[in-house]
Amino acid sequence: MKKLPALLLVILPLSLGAQTTRVFVKQTAEFASFSQSPDAFNSLSLSVSRIANSGTPATAQILFTQLSIAQDFSTETFTEVSGTIPPASFSGASTASLVLNVDTSTLDPTTSFAITCNVDLIALTEVCGPPANGVIQLTFAANNVQNTRIVDFNEIITNGPVTTHVRQKSDNGTANVTGTIFGTAVSSSQATVGVNHDSSLEIIM
Repeated sequence: MKKLPALLLVILPLSLGAQTTRVFVKQTAEFASFSQSPDAFNSLSLSVSRIANSGTPATAQILFTQLSIAQDFSTETFTEVSGTIPPASFSGASTASLVLNVDTSTLDPTTSFAITCNVDLIALTEVCGPPANGVIQLTFAANNVQNTRIVDFNEIITNGPVTTHVRQKSDNGTANVTGTIFGTAVSSSQATVGVNHDSSLEIIM
């Protein structure tokens, strides 16, 4: 998962006192993820995973984060979309080929949330609201360039009013990803597919 700039992590706990929502899910099946930073001021990351044992009917969970920082470091904007998506939105029988096709406007607000925040890094203020909705369509295909095993990964990221805690044990492999995110083309050979083993995702807002 792409790490955020230290400046963001230091400044943005301003609104944490207002946290009222907690989402916690176990992840014990197939997943796919990728991140990219086209330049020093823009980045995005996405992960999607099933919440069940492999080969059984399952719901799925998505976590998407996009960050843009002004070149003079005066402002930044970030968007986060997280929560449960319909089982059919994440398809594929194995990590050889996994497909994500989800319209964020159709997500259930009782099991997911989406937020965009504009942050003034000079005045140390932020204004948050719902983001523009859209369609994410991605195809992940394992390329077997590299395979790894994560034994015990533990990461906490604070993004404005949203805190994300990821614990992961998994078998992973590199993959190619192609498709679009909100109409913007995506293509990379640096994606990851794999199977979670007793992993978890906790989001507090």
